[in-house]
Amino acid sequence: MNVTLPEEEKMSKKRIAIYAVAISICIIAIIIAACIQILGNDFTNKIFGVSRLQTKTEEEQQLLKNNFDNIFSNGIQIQGDITKDITKIKENEDYVITNYSKIENDTGNYELNVNIPYINIDNNIIKQYNDEIENIFEEKAKSILETQNQNYIYTVEYQAYIENNIFSLIIRSNLKQGSNAQQLIIQTYNFDLINKKEITLNDEIEILGLNKEEVQKQIRNEIKEEQEKAEDLKNLGYDIYSRDSESDFYSIDNSNIFFLHEQNLYIIYPYGNDALTSEMDLVII
Repeated sequence: MNVTLPEEEKMSKKRIAIYAVAISICIIAIIIAACIQILGNDFTNKIFGVSRLQTKTEEEQQLLKNNFDNIFSNGIQIQGDITKDITKIKENEDYVITNYSKIENDTGNYELNVNIPYINIDNNIIKQYNDEIENIFEEKAKSILETQNQNYIYTVEYQAYIENNIFSLIIRSNLKQGSNAQQLIIQTYNFDLINKKEITLNDEIEILGLNKEEVQKQIRNEIKEEQEKAEDLKNLGYDIYSRDSESDFYSIDNSNIFFLHEQNLYIIYPYGNDALTSEMDLVII
């Protein structure tokens, strides 16, 4: 008996192409997963051109902004391991300590509630930070204590973070004299503990693997929204600080008040640093 076996079915070119694409996708996914596991997200994002900038929902943005007032504890929070290559000035103290603290009330003259930090790290750049902090905040407190009949109200508070060996310190002060408008002043200091150098906003954007153009666009969009709100209020007769979202003031290269906390990048525009106002804009990436 002759038995005829069926011919082997030939696979179509289309099906071969589909299988090839599927296999390629699986291989790429495995490579990316391995890179993330071994090299970390930041390195992998740079290699594959992935931006970590994700637009937060309005609810997430508002929650973070609403919580901004609550971050100040006059202390330091540390996440992760810290490089051992750090020399403290005061060995038994934390990396940030309250160097000058005073709560004092002299009716008609002043009300003080100030906690002024000192960065307890032996480094020339850090020394410049400490000198600046003393000159801006501590000297102001001491001068107020010598005044009479000026009715000053002055507060200073701070919060420090160390995350991924990046040290960040944010200091906030409010100053009110008599019938003058309240003045809000904010300073931040960001320092790379491993490479022992100051961190700029450009540096932080690169470290986080963000796209600079996208970050810049988000900054200008949010400032534009605040600008439109301010113009509406001015039309109603309110005295509101004027903004210009296209100004170089909002350029990333000129934005130097920022800090990182829990992978949220806070970029702050405190207009009271240069004017008699308590207004500020906060952009969170």
